Amino acid sequence: MADMQEYEALRREYLQGVVERAEQLRAGVQALRQGRPVDLKALRQEVHKLRGSGGFYGYRSLSEAAGRAEDRLNLVLDGEIPRDDSQLADLVAQVVAEIEAAAR
Repeated sequence: MADMQEYEALRREYLQGVVERAEQLRAGVQALRQGRPVDLKALRQEVHKLRGSGGFYGYRSLSEAAGRAEDRLNLVLDGEIPRDDSQLADLVAQVVAEIEAAAR
């Protein structure tokens, strides 16, 4: 019982931190949609963290959305597919939407 309470406390703390970091993702989405420069490596790093930690803390949908965004960013950064800022913005926006859904 105590372990479950500790886990739930950690989950709440994690989610609070993720909600605060979501602003960086929103800024990235906006910049991509406006054609402004975006550090894709930094964006990939953020979604990579969410991919792993989201699943660990039981936020499966968040983890899956982050995984889709990370996979696409990896392909773009590795030069395997052309960069499509609109598509990248949509994928990162899905991650933000999952953060917002988890916070409700």
